[in-house]
Amino acid sequence: MPGACSLSTHISLLETGEQFSLVKVDHKNNKTENGENFLAINPDGSIPTLKLASDHMITDCAGALHYLADHFWESGVSPEPETPARARMDDFLRDIEQQLHVQFEPLHQKVKDDAIRNAAIARLSAEFEKYENLFSDGRKYLLGREFSVADAYLFVAINWAGISGINIFRWPHIGDFGERMRARPSVLAALRAEGLLAD
Repeated sequence: MPGACSLSTHISLLETGEQFSLVKVDHKNNKTENGENFLAINPDGSIPTLKLASDHMITDCAGALHYLADHFWESGVSPEPETPARARMDDFLRDIEQQLHVQFEPLHQKVKDDAIRNAAIARLSAEFEKYENLFSDGRKYLLGREFSVADAYLFVAINWAGISGINIFRWPHIGDFGERMRARPSVLAALRAEGLLAD
């Protein structure tokens, strides 16, 4: 689903260098681009749905990112498992999922009630302020100088902010991070493949 949280898994898969197939899903009719009933593949209808070679499926964004971090950390998408740096990355994934991602729900659903919408924007602003303070120490990515799957997830939230009418450049360090991510070959490739970036 172009631009959805699955974009973070798409970016991270590209970063691993592993082979994978991308299948577009239309959530209006729950059909894949191949005409399959997506609910027959994943009854929850959630994305990303990461189908492994074993046919096992991971149907949660943070779960898919954790899987890639566990299995392909040597490609540079994650610190080594069972290290303090990996624990910090896991904390960021949890925070983005539970404190940032969920706040977009009223905006994604285009709720008309101004009070609900304004409350969601206020909560999001508080979350982005937290990340602005984090990046104020000069770090390039969440963990410092090295990219991780958590950065891909944060990038998606920044993208959603722009779509939702939130000026992310209110937070200059966050704005710079978003631009830095957009310059990564994996991000450019994923945005192009999902039809989110014109050539």
